[in-house]
Amino acid sequence: MGQITNETAKGQLVPLVFCQDNVAASQTDVQLNVMEVASAAALAVDGYTMPFSGEVVGISYVLSAAASAGVGTIGATVGGTEDADTTLAMGTSAGNYKRVPRGSARFVAGNKIGCELTTDGSWDATTADLAVTVWVLLEMEGI
Repeated sequence: MGQITNETAKGQLVPLVFCQDNVAASQTDVQLNVMEVASAAALAVDGYTMPFSGEVVGISYVLSAAASAGVGTIGATVGGTEDADTTLAMGTSAGNYKRVPRGSARFVAGNKIGCELTTDGSWDATTADLAVTVWVLLEMEGI
């Protein structure tokens, strides 16, 4: 087995997780929380403050049960504003992902990264729980 060293790569891929239980219909640009438990008792924190500059390079989700009707979308937010390059439609799949082209969803150190959810009125996976992962590549400069 190899020895652990103090080396690090310039870019570090980091997963940022967001959740919602019982995904309701007719939600518009709802900021997801970093943790949620049954009965919608949420930890009222809806993002992560980035210690380094970087970029969003992917977004993925998993639902505990797929919808059979309706459409939802998720997208990463930078400073509370959804980045259109990261938007991913949720249809009748229980999970999916999107790779975001490099350079299209950049942020600077100090920005808060979050995730928004929108569902239409016909969304019927209202007992499903949702976990979203926003994949960020941090630029490890200055350490």
